[in-house]
Amino acid sequence: MDLVVPLKEYGLTDKEIGVYLELLPLGTINLQEIAKRLEVTCFTATEPEKFLDNLDEKKRLIEGILPKLKELQEDQKQSSNVQIYEGFKGIFTILSDVFKIKQQTYYFGGYKKSLDILKHLPDQARLIRVDRNIPAKVVIDPTDEPLFHTPKYKKLTELRFLPSLEDFPAMIFIYGNKVAMFTVRGDLIGVIIENKQFSEAMKIVFDMYWSQAKSAKL
Repeated sequence: MDLVVPLKEYGLTDKEIGVYLELLPLGTINLQEIAKRLEVTCFTATEPEKFLDNLDEKKRLIEGILPKLKELQEDQKQSSNVQIYEGFKGIFTILSDVFKIKQQTYYFGGYKKSLDILKHLPDQARLIRVDRNIPAKVVIDPTDEPLFHTPKYKKLTELRFLPSLEDFPAMIFIYGNKVAMFTVRGDLIGVIIENKQFSEAMKIVFDMYWSQAKSAKL
């Protein structure tokens, strides 16, 4: 049986393999009988079972760092994507994406001004989230509309008002690893950004507004 290949796959160099195979049948011998250039006086070939111990140790080392290696791999896999939309059709596309999956969502902005945009969209655009039973935490400028008083909306929504958002020029939505936003005045432009770090950063911004806002009294 050729022992060189498996020993090389194990990680030994050609020189180490040669020395090991030479020493193994001889036990403990004088250094001069093996190699005059080595800086020790004698060698004892390690017991073959030691290889299994070394393999176990290597396995433990790899298992110890495996979660971090997987984390690095996932970070590399995470894609960043930016999509830009225009017009009423683009805003409808954005809202459809925000509420496509049932997950906790967060949004804030100048809601009263956004109503001027939403009224040009299909009726279901304003009801997508409620129809799909998607929970949300919302911070907007003080606004009252019939939708807020419905039992289902109240059940799914934590609503707070912040007067300073009345002049906020956009509505911003945070959901999963995505952030979506659209302008509420001027040219209608919207964007969806898929990036974990950006989503986390915008969640911090949301939390700041949330802490300043007061629970809606409707």
